[in-house]
Amino acid sequence: MSTELTPDTIMQLSFGFWSSKILLSAIELGLFTELAKGPQDGESLRSRLELHPRGARDFFDALVSLGMLERQNGWYANTSESDLFLDRAKSSYIGGLLEMCNARLYGHRAT
Repeated sequence: MSTELTPDTIMQLSFGFWSSKILLSAIELGLFTELAKGPQDGESLRSRLELHPRGARDFFDALVSLGMLERQNGWYANTSESDLFLDRAKSSYIGGLLEMCNARLYGHRAT
């Protein structure tokens, strides 16, 4: 049996940074710390983070897809994991290391 070769694995690896960059941008913007105050609708969250209206919903929904946010009826909230580890106000915050990696790997800020 012969298996047809495809570029799927190569493409998956090549674009894998997109997921990490979405997460790193959210950390840099303080999105998880903002949502630690409580769930917010997409427009309120967009406004609080001073994001452009055009891409904000896609950005939030990408974080839902990655399992970092929950969405219900247009309202966004942290998951248990993101709330515990990505809220800057908590002693369990690990975002500092991730922010350093983001700065060194990508060299520019999301804001």
